[in-house]
Amino acid sequence: MFIEAKYPLEGKPSPPNAVWPHPQQITISNDVLYIRPHDLKIDSNIRSCDIIAKAIQRYEPIFFPPKLAMIYHRPVVVINDSVTLVDSPRFQHRGVMLDTARHFLPVSIIKKNLDVMSYNKLNVFHWHIVDDQSFPFQSTTFPNLSRTGAFTPDHVYTPADVSDVIEHARLRGIRVIPDIDTPGHTYSWRKAMPELITVCWANGKPNQAIYGVQGEMEMFNPLKPRVYSTMDALLRENSIFSNFRPIAKVWTKCMINVARLSNPAITQWMIDNNINSSVGLHTFYANRILNITRNIDVTPIVWQDVWDEKVELPPGTIIQVWKDSSDNSAFGSWAAYLNQAANEGYNVILSSPWYVNYISYGKYNTNTSVMNLEFFKYYEVEPLRGFTGSDEAKKRILGGEACLWAEFVDGTNLLARLWPKASAVAERLWSAASVNNSEDAQFRLDVHRCRLLRRGIPAQPILNGYCGNYEVGMARSMVNDPAFNYEDGSPTESTTIDPSAFALRIGNSKIYYVLYINSFIFFVLGL
Repeated sequence: MFIEAKYPLEGKPSPPNAVWPHPQQITISNDVLYIRPHDLKIDSNIRSCDIIAKAIQRYEPIFFPPKLAMIYHRPVVVINDSVTLVDSPRFQHRGVMLDTARHFLPVSIIKKNLDVMSYNKLNVFHWHIVDDQSFPFQSTTFPNLSRTGAFTPDHVYTPADVSDVIEHARLRGIRVIPDIDTPGHTYSWRKAMPELITVCWANGKPNQAIYGVQGEMEMFNPLKPRVYSTMDALLRENSIFSNFRPIAKVWTKCMINVARLSNPAITQWMIDNNINSSVGLHTFYANRILNITRNIDVTPIVWQDVWDEKVELPPGTIIQVWKDSSDNSAFGSWAAYLNQAANEGYNVILSSPWYVNYISYGKYNTNTSVMNLEFFKYYEVEPLRGFTGSDEAKKRILGGEACLWAEFVDGTNLLARLWPKASAVAERLWSAASVNNSEDAQFRLDVHRCRLLRRGIPAQPILNGYCGNYEVGMARSMVNDPAFNYEDGSPTESTTIDPSAFALRIGNSKIYYVLYINSFIFFVLGL
């Protein structure tokens, strides 16, 4: 196989049934079976678990895609006579972050993405639901936020929508982490609650925008008591997130720049209160939010900036690392950050090397090869690279997330942009560290990409060639087939969630409700 005749691909070609992510152990016989739909029965001896019951219902179109004649134009599937698997995840937190504020993503697309996450053994959906651009989250406590902050009344997530997404995720073993930005990235709040937002100044005048520096008004004003009462009420809201409380994610750094450079009331307040640095203001705001969360029984998760700036963190805090020297020369390496945080006793989540919204041609050149595929960058990340801590500290690296910010992403291209690149992250977080040969993996991932097409996911190609007569736009394409789509708007069944049952059915791992605070703090509420 090759990209051009002079550039043959290295690596071991993959069988047509290659597994992704690669199991910890797998033994496959060479004998095959030909199975017709009426000859196949799937059963379970667990009668009380709706997750398993619903999964069995989904298997038929997965095993026998409705439009496909699998072999000899007959509806049969070819499988190995026996397969023995021993499997478990390497890391417990295996996530995807989607941004639905810069562009609205319809619920049908979000649900389809949850499906493909389950096909890749990912178990956390980090939902960045609001930002500067829009506030589509329909709060029952503060309904004017979406009335005035959403793009239009059609671009909102109602309580029923959010419950539907949560239930769809639950049935696939996925936790939902809703993410609400504060104190920065709050421009969409301004019409409903202008009193919360900092007025920006220039040349002695208020409401002055400076291109690339500040808007006329933006960021929460940390001096306003109503900022904290609003956040307290929103985080306690028990409507749409019934059992999954929202996250307050905080971008303190943006707020601090505006405070120090423009707003005279804030700079005077800092002088009066002996706060002489941006770190001090950051600490003030973060501590107020942390105090709120202490009263609602949460485990804090912070973006690493809070930890970088030496804010005192509660015991059990989880740090999400997003910085790396490859993105900004002022930063250190993500590996050094992980090493330090884990050795200081914090649990850690990694996202620095997995910002999949950074797109390129599809390959990149090195001194030794012109055939480095784009997914290699994500696949060749080793979260424990250079780790020097104890075995106990190593356990505190919980996993990671593939992040897709949506400046240039909406329902038209989300699935193709994200998949199968995020599959590379999925295997890195699931499979053994020794499964790390990119040139072998490219063939298995190409097989998996075709599998996703058969399951209705328009995953983009990574190698030359073809999958079959079911590619996008062909008569037998499954991408728009009702078996793999949710455009009718009908919610997932059983949207009433029993939290105790959910905790039991997911297994022994603790369920977390996350609360993001963009000051680079976010929090997880535990069941």
